[in-house]
Amino acid sequence: MTLHRFCIALCLFANVGVFAATKEARPPAPMTRQAYEAGKAKIDAQYAGDQKTCDGVKAHLHDVCEVEAKGRRDALLADLDAQYKPGAEASFKAKTVTADANFQVARKKCEAQKGDARDRCVKQAKAGREAAIRQAKVEKVQETGGPFGNNRTRAAASTALLKSE
Repeated sequence: MTLHRFCIALCLFANVGVFAATKEARPPAPMTRQAYEAGKAKIDAQYAGDQKTCDGVKAHLHDVCEVEAKGRRDALLADLDAQYKPGAEASFKAKTVTADANFQVARKKCEAQKGDARDRCVKQAKAGREAAIRQAKVEKVQETGGPFGNNRTRAAASTALLKSE
């Protein structure tokens, strides 16, 4: 009798795990226009606060702070756009904007260094940006199904073409 109960409990547990896995695999629901506008307002308010914080900083750190604030705003806006209008292209754009923002901040931080150290720093920043963009391209290709698109759609189209002949 206890083995029977154990099997039932195991089956129930397995079904809950499958349900949780399928629930997570679903794409998120599209964002409403109101939520998008509220997100934009929140990002703009955060940017204004960041700008006020930067006003209290002097010299080179002020420049770095401003570039960080602008980069953060641009990256958050691109992510918000990708959530509002989901798709491979929007996701790619958001990742590219984030990579560019990180590059601009790193490059601005490199300006404090001199000589070879500065050159190495800029080179490292460029390599980081290029790696992030390459990764975004790979993820875009994986999301869209590659250069050949959705294979099921092509197979159905070619089957329909053969039947019509």
